Amino acid sequence: MAKIFHPLLALIASATDRELAKYVEYLKAENKILRARIPGQIHTTAGERQTLIKLGKGIGRAIEELITIVTPTTFFRWLRDEKGSKSKTKNPKGGQRKPRELRELVIEIAKTTGFGYTRIIGELRKLGINNISRQTVRNILKEEEIQPGPDRTSDLWTEFLNRHGETL
Repeated sequence: MAKIFHPLLALIASATDRELAKYVEYLKAENKILRARIPGQIHTTAGERQTLIKLGKGIGRAIEELITIVTPTTFFRWLRDEKGSKSKTKNPKGGQRKPRELRELVIEIAKTTGFGYTRIIGELRKLGINNISRQTVRNILKEEEIQPGPDRTSDLWTEFLNRHGETL
């Protein structure tokens, strides 16, 4: 009984393989036509790359015959990068965040004095704080939506004198 089903299953499986091969040939031809209408390179998003990697892994080396959106070399580089990226964790903010106290001090100086970035750095250096850059001060003020120096205060001369009366 098993000898009867074996050739039948092989016939069904081969018919299915032939049918799938026809589907693949059709999709390759359709893809070729569509690619001819799109000039230049096609840039993929991270999500699209992940989809292609997920589907392409199961195909193995046969991907070299199928892939048209990028070169096979690029696809295999994506695979290598995916394997290597699991161990690496990148800080999306870049460098280390400044301590909360330093941030509060920058904001306080900016609000009370109306100084710009460079003068705020000067005041911090007078206090013995030397490890802060102009860009850091700018970023802190920008996050707090505080405008830089001259644009921050559009008050009258008398208000300026009242605010700085002690030091004048």
